[in-house]
Amino acid sequence: MRRSIKQYQNTNLAHVEQADPHTLISLVMQHILGNLAGAKGAIERNEIENRNKMLTKVIGLIGELQNSLDMEKGGELSENLYGLYGYMISQVNSANIKNDPEPLTEVTTLIAEIKSGWDGIPQDVRQQYNK
Repeated sequence: MRRSIKQYQNTNLAHVEQADPHTLISLVMQHILGNLAGAKGAIERNEIENRNKMLTKVIGLIGELQNSLDMEKGGELSENLYGLYGYMISQVNSANIKNDPEPLTEVTTLIAEIKSGWDGIPQDVRQQYNK
């Protein structure tokens, strides 16, 4: 298991302690989605401090997703995801700088699509990679 996922596993969320790597990634994506929604609301309410706090979390969590990629085993898929996560980070930065929720809508859509695919991986396939 990669160091970045281990760090996330050490958070105070009780259910995270026993989670397998697949579940941890899903939880990271869920937290990204929650913080994106919160940040969009903060932009609409002009709550700059909350927006900054939530988008900083989003950037950190997307960075965790990047760090968890196994570039050796994942090959082209991992390379493409790494680049896509980099793009998402730039969009989040843009939204924060411009106080514009639009880039966050795109990032939300992208993360939701990735999460849907990730969560749809069959249990027997997950177990092959958790060994």
